[in-house]
Amino acid sequence: MNVARAELRKLLTLPSLRLTALLTWAATLLLAYAYAYADRDAPLDDAALAPLGYTQAGFLVLGVLAAASEYEEGGQIHTTLLAMPRRLPLHVVKALTLGAVTLPVAAVTAATSTLPAGGATWTPAATAYLTLTTLLAAAVAGVVRRAVPAAILLLGLYFIAGPLLRARPGGIAAYLPDTAALDPPRGAAATVAWTAAVLALAALTFHRRDA
Repeated sequence: MNVARAELRKLLTLPSLRLTALLTWAATLLLAYAYAYADRDAPLDDAALAPLGYTQAGFLVLGVLAAASEYEEGGQIHTTLLAMPRRLPLHVVKALTLGAVTLPVAAVTAATSTLPAGGATWTPAATAYLTLTTLLAAAVAGVVRRAVPAAILLLGLYFIAGPLLRARPGGIAAYLPDTAALDPPRGAAATVAWTAAVLALAALTFHRRDA
């Protein structure tokens, strides 16, 4: 419990996380009303989920900053390991704590995106997607251990490689981690699988590599 409280306090006191969450919500609000009123003939699901296709970038950055901050701000990870030397349990606590912090932010953002378009039924799925996206981003940053390279890698995958792959014929789009942002029924399994796999890789890396 002490470790969880320490992780929670660390996340809640990081100014960069608060700023990222606020900017992400504000961008979602603007895009949600823009989509809701710009094209009222658009399909309901498209208008409700389209803003998240852009503002999910904020949750990618949120996850990266949460994980990479310990490696870049004076090597805080060393202090953390002194307090909790068992790395695998520590990794689990970090993921659970980040998920708990992200969940309300994701819920508010998802509601902001879906409610103006009348797509409230998608709010729980969008909340889960944004939370998993944050955890996936944190796992990538935990492997890379640098915020900028991790952010470039993730943003490139989600906003450059993903759209290019979806434009090609074939069924590869259903296996991309961001498919659930556009089509939750098809992409949910892919998002869960990607998040679990990258978290497992991050756990293995954290366990075997020097701090």
